[in-house]
Amino acid sequence: MPDQPPLPSEPGGDPGPEEILRVHAAPRDRTVDDHMFDAGSDAWGSPCSFRLQLFTAPGHRPVAVATQTYDEGTSLTNAAERYASRVWELYFPDAPQPPLWIQRQVDPAAPGPDGGYEMVVFHMDSRSELRAAGWVPLRAQQLTALVGAPVDGTRGEGYAPRPEPPEEQLRYEIVAVTDLPEPDPFREACMVSGSRDQPHGRTSCCWYHQQDWAGVSELAIGLIERARREGRPDREIAEQHMTLARELGTGDQDLMALNSMLEPGLGIAPAGDSYTNGNHRSRAMKDAKVARTVVVTWLTPEPE
Repeated sequence: MPDQPPLPSEPGGDPGPEEILRVHAAPRDRTVDDHMFDAGSDAWGSPCSFRLQLFTAPGHRPVAVATQTYDEGTSLTNAAERYASRVWELYFPDAPQPPLWIQRQVDPAAPGPDGGYEMVVFHMDSRSELRAAGWVPLRAQQLTALVGAPVDGTRGEGYAPRPEPPEEQLRYEIVAVTDLPEPDPFREACMVSGSRDQPHGRTSCCWYHQQDWAGVSELAIGLIERARREGRPDREIAEQHMTLARELGTGDQDLMALNSMLEPGLGIAPAGDSYTNGNHRSRAMKDAKVARTVVVTWLTPEPE
């Protein structure tokens, strides 16, 4: 699972659902329903896809609804700008603005059909460069009102899951934070490139910079070292870390940060000079001068 999406827009910033409906609600026809939309490839050459539904009507801005599972390459959260630009160029090349972009990450643990939608509000730096400036939660009823008909929020019958890759073995690595790749600039002001004006230590600018990553990293390392002394594989740490941390009296905020570190789908995962996961967390750790932390790696078993 990717890094968490930015916090919702502040009051007085980007429009809320009511304002969006007031300006844009209109009966539209579904003109595209591509269950396996080709969204290009990620930085490592893996294909990206999602279900794309387009709703259009003369005189009204198109609405794009993207639905994706977690095994389809770069997530909607992390690539909203790139995906929306691709749809804009392919389907509406003469439009002055991108389509209204609604997305839903399909997760069995998430709310049912009445939840999980969000509208991404973009700022346009140029025709080909969008910036995600706000994330507006939408209920299914509000999406229905926006396009004038119920929207199928499932992944669709045409979804073709990727073949299961060879089973790999989870391995946590304890690394010096200074050895982690330099994070890429990304959305929030605390992720800007160039000289680092961010104050050292924990700050209140975002969820990532608020966490006690030094303490949480040492907690994670302690759990890993204890499990290995007892001869337990790392996959058991992944399954039991929340229970073990609660038994130690760990508070809710640190539990959330710990889970983002030891849950295999969420943990920091360097990939060459960049990250599959953990870009913002690594920035926060470097800014806070954290000494060491835990990253997630996967080892391919040796053939027998």
